[in-house]
Amino acid sequence: MFERGTSRPATAAAQLLAVWAVGAVAPLLAWQALLVAAFSGRMEALAAVVLVAASLVLACLILVVSRTRTASRLGAGGGRRVVWALLVLCGGTAGWALGWAATDVAGLGVSRSPLLAALLGGVPFALVAGMLLRGRRFGLTALALSVALAGVAVVLLRRESPDEFPARLAAAGVRGETAYVVAIPGYRPVDDRGYGKGLGSGGFLPADPKAIPPDRHVTITAHDRLVPGERMCGQRNAQDSLLTWGSCEVEPDGLVYRHNEIQHGYQVRAGRRHVTVIGTPAVDRGLLRAAARGLHLATARELGGSGLEQTGDYYAARIPGYRGQPAGAPPGMIYAPADRTGNGARTVMVTLYVTYAAGEDVCFDTVACAPDAGGLTYVRRRDTHGYVIRRGQVNVRVEGGLRTGRALLRQAALDARPATEEELRRALPPPEPHGPVERFRHWLRSF
Repeated sequence: MFERGTSRPATAAAQLLAVWAVGAVAPLLAWQALLVAAFSGRMEALAAVVLVAASLVLACLILVVSRTRTASRLGAGGGRRVVWALLVLCGGTAGWALGWAATDVAGLGVSRSPLLAALLGGVPFALVAGMLLRGRRFGLTALALSVALAGVAVVLLRRESPDEFPARLAAAGVRGETAYVVAIPGYRPVDDRGYGKGLGSGGFLPADPKAIPPDRHVTITAHDRLVPGERMCGQRNAQDSLLTWGSCEVEPDGLVYRHNEIQHGYQVRAGRRHVTVIGTPAVDRGLLRAAARGLHLATARELGGSGLEQTGDYYAARIPGYRGQPAGAPPGMIYAPADRTGNGARTVMVTLYVTYAAGEDVCFDTVACAPDAGGLTYVRRRDTHGYVIRRGQVNVRVEGGLRTGRALLRQAALDARPATEEELRRALPPPEPHGPVERFRHWLRSF
């Protein structure tokens, strides 16, 4: 119909116009049908829509090339026309998806405008058909345009869309107004998110591991049964005990000393219970031995007025320099050094956190609270101390263990600042790619 009485350029123009019309309408209609099928929740319905849509578009393209056969190098013969239609369908669909994603990333709003989507949607199909036209000039022109547009699309897809950064912040649970960072001399961020330059937004520990005191605590736990057949130095193991592996030594008075890389201590018989006295590696062995020898049922005072009933499951001991409190399941006692400044990393750890200032009492639950120069407030709690400073609508807090110096904490509170957008981009985890286009974008960004 198109080629009678017309020149080859006119036939080629008619073919490209017809292909553009198919590409402008068919993908949008197919997309709407796919959305309806997807909401049905039935995979067979979705597959049927894909098959029907592809078949209809393929049939339209075969009709176009049949009526404009002289314009294309694949216009002669039914098999060649099917190949032409498949090439235009697949290449045009790929270009359509690439262009759709690229214009969205650029914030052009093409996907939100049916008119623009229709006008531009047929272009990739027409370009593929143009590459298959007779005549090197037409084919090379279409190829050059396709390469140029694909290059622009690739550059755009490597970028982050206006909506992506806020979405990444929300997915990571980060609010821009509370995202503060600071670098503390001699300290390193515990959770190094990649802000760079020693900056962190949570906990900090001394950069020198030797400056971190070892953890010291003792647990006394009663067990009511033994594990059949399992023994250490002739002593059967209590079920659920933490001292069932490692090495052991039988001491002159018959006590069995057990130890491994994580803990050490003793297991003794007390009444109808098998009681373990376990300490961290920094706890003195002699201290544990004395505790194992001095076990007794915990008194109401030792239970600390917790309301727990002494059922014969709570054993205690006098451990010089330690304070005990009852534990839950299994029943027992936990002892920590009475001196709160020398037990583990928490005594030297520094923490930066930000809270909304509206209605907040910065002195709540403190042992001491006093204003300081520069808009700071010094706060002291049972196990920590530090400074609070108001920054706009938020309170910035820098608190540390009791072994950290006030001057260091004060300066850190003054130095804390909002993270820049670039720092947040580096720190946020990369988005999880969903779908072929997103996976393609993820692949592009890997270069």
